[in-house]
Amino acid sequence: MAFFLRRAFAEAFDVFVFNDITFERNGERAQIDHLVMHRFGFAIVESKSITGTVEVNEHLEFVRNSRGRRAGMRSPIEQARLQAQLLQNLLNDAKESLRPKKLMGTVQPSFGDERFQVFVAISDQGVIERNGANPPELMKADRVVAELTEKANAYEETQGIKGFVKFVKAGKKEAKRLEDHHIAPFMDQELASIREFLLSQRKHQRTTKPPTVESKAPTAVERATESVSKADASPSDAGMKCEVCGVSDVEILYGRYGYYLRCRVCNQNQNVPQKCEVCATKAKLRKKGPCFYRDCEACGSPRLVHTNPTPAEG
Repeated sequence: MAFFLRRAFAEAFDVFVFNDITFERNGERAQIDHLVMHRFGFAIVESKSITGTVEVNEHLEFVRNSRGRRAGMRSPIEQARLQAQLLQNLLNDAKESLRPKKLMGTVQPSFGDERFQVFVAISDQGVIERNGANPPELMKADRVVAELTEKANAYEETQGIKGFVKFVKAGKKEAKRLEDHHIAPFMDQELASIREFLLSQRKHQRTTKPPTVESKAPTAVERATESVSKADASPSDAGMKCEVCGVSDVEILYGRYGYYLRCRVCNQNQNVPQKCEVCATKAKLRKKGPCFYRDCEACGSPRLVHTNPTPAEG
């Protein structure tokens, strides 16, 4: 599932994917396999690695069948819904700091139910048997990205003048569909604030991942100290680090909105700092082969800031 999400959204600057992330609120903890934050809301993906068969009946009761043994299992749909509810409550607790007030500062937007979707993704090797029930949340892993994209497109077509004209010209049934999909998108600043909030709220848990993934992201003071030291570093020492997991296995890529930094370990996209490491004025990023230089007019000379890993690395 992580592979499908990475392949689909690695270069989407307004889509953020969090894999294996845990939140806590009032003593209640929710571990989310995959959380996708996009311009219109959030998708919670509960991933099930099943090599046999998963059955669901008309009562939405789940049974797992592996090697000839059948056993009941907790509803992954209900599990994902509970995770979504905790996340929604957590965001609404901090809504005043995450979303600016509208209508001349008189209305405080919140995070409503319409912004949350849940999916249950069954691995490629698994088989789904729908015995009298066909819950829309349940699907194979490779279908989740298509569902997410279709939903985002449905939201997008209701926006702006084109969306308004389409609504006016639509018949009763189509108008109802458009109305159901009309959600105000998050602004860039809201997206940035929500992302930083989620990263600050995540809880570290013990996993089987390599220790580098669990390393602590540098604090603001540590990043500032690191920037100063890089100013005097030799070109061979130049390189950026992931602000989420702290590793140096990152690469600079070019997307819709210009250059961005992608971590090859935790798969998070981040902004490439635009300030000069020496004088802190805004500088231009220049690419030459796998190397990236910061050309600062104030300081004069170019400075090597990062070298992308070759395809054979990592």
